[in-house]
Amino acid sequence: MDASLLIVLIAALGIGWWLGQRENQQKQNSQLGLQADYYRGLNYLLNQQTDEALELFIRALEVNPQTVDTHLALGSLFRRRGEVDKAIQIHQNLLSSKDLDQEQLMLAELELAHDFIKAGLLDRAEELLLDVAQQPNRQKAKATELLVDVYQREQDWHKALEVGSAANVSATVDLAQRLSHFCCELAEETLQSNQEQECLAYLKRAKRHNADNPRVSFLRAKLSMQQDNYIDAKRHLLIMAQQDLQLVSEIIQPLHLCFTKLADINGWRDWLSQTMSQHPSTSLLLAQAQEIGQQNDSAAAAYVTENLRQRPSLRGFNYLIDLHMQWASANAKDSLQVLKGLTVALQSSKPQYRCRQCGFAGNSMHWQCPSCHQWGSTKPIYGLEGE
Repeated sequence: MDASLLIVLIAALGIGWWLGQRENQQKQNSQLGLQADYYRGLNYLLNQQTDEALELFIRALEVNPQTVDTHLALGSLFRRRGEVDKAIQIHQNLLSSKDLDQEQLMLAELELAHDFIKAGLLDRAEELLLDVAQQPNRQKAKATELLVDVYQREQDWHKALEVGSAANVSATVDLAQRLSHFCCELAEETLQSNQEQECLAYLKRAKRHNADNPRVSFLRAKLSMQQDNYIDAKRHLLIMAQQDLQLVSEIIQPLHLCFTKLADINGWRDWLSQTMSQHPSTSLLLAQAQEIGQQNDSAAAAYVTENLRQRPSLRGFNYLIDLHMQWASANAKDSLQVLKGLTVALQSSKPQYRCRQCGFAGNSMHWQCPSCHQWGSTKPIYGLEGE
């Protein structure tokens, strides 16, 4: 069953129950009129005639403490369907009532703030949420999280951190992760402007919010490399690999540089071999092949071929074509060049990263998904067309 239809039916049941309760309170003629409006409104909803349905339901259901849940359900229905203007109308209608208690008014304000966020009216949402968050009520924690979301959308990392930290709501895993990434955003800004002490302070704060955030380790490594401290940079990159093996492809180049600067090529090769056995990927395969190829191209080709039999990949195949082109005759080289042109075109048409939350795919690594705005959900794609 369609989710919107399910919500319609749930709302309809709630309205139907309420109408049934009123049977003994009003005259028969009045009740018949309400029931007629109810059934007509339900019919309008099921037939996608939402303007007519909204008008009827608002007319049939006067706002009072007993009908608040029904109004909220209808408002949520319209917002989920993308009809935010109608959701706003319902929730503003609730707020205009003088019969609701403080908690019910706060709940209506919270839902209206949801509407404004959905509509992109972030300043109006912020005003409502500040009002809810500053008053003692059961909706305060939800209002605070939504307020953090508003500042996140505005990329006002300072305010997002201030609100989230001051309210002591970072106990939830999701919000703790978000606060950690807000610190990382500020750390990146200070790193780009060579404010190294400020960068380090933000990264320490990010780690306090989420000690397992691989982005913190990655930025600590970048900071150390900027300071030519390759021992420290290597340590942080190795920590990042332990925190999330799926992100190993992101650290191969800087880690190779660290091992090279430290004149520890054997250590580099040992790490490649060990990590490849734990979590094989195309990037690790090619890095190992390059090391083998420095000694013997034929051995590198044989190594890649054997691995491609077990884990085929376009990038590995392209690398193998390059190796064979070095030894091929002129005619064979032309054929291999045509073949590589096709495989490279196929590879370039495929995304390299995908969000595990919403499925958004692209060719750039994003710590925050551009589509669903989830933090830390984008990972390299594994398989024939990826790692």
